[in-house]
Amino acid sequence: MSGRKIAEKTVSIPEVKKIMENVKKRVDEIDPEEGMSHFQEITYNYVNHYAKMSDKDAKKIKKFLMEKYDLEEMFAINIININPQTVPELRIVLEKSYTGKTLNNDKLLELLSQINDLKTS
Repeated sequence: MSGRKIAEKTVSIPEVKKIMENVKKRVDEIDPEEGMSHFQEITYNYVNHYAKMSDKDAKKIKKFLMEKYDLEEMFAINIININPQTVPELRIVLEKSYTGKTLNNDKLLELLSQINDLKTS
């Protein structure tokens, strides 16, 4: 199955997982014997292994981080992909972010708490 680029957009691993589930479903409907290409299969396995939350939670968290904390999209996606659990981990993810550098430890702790709340809601 060959594809063509329709649009280009930066997405998180959980969002790619959802996309790949749709691709697998469509490929199985079209030709179940051939299945996905080698590259698609590798991507599918990778995202199933490394997705740390649902795509709905990922979209919610990305929107929240970009709107409330004014984080750049790339850093919001990195937080979703890495899913830091401590302030030092989060600080490492945000070390090159202009906005992230301005957040003190209390704000980072609050941010982690809010992310966890969003995942459970």
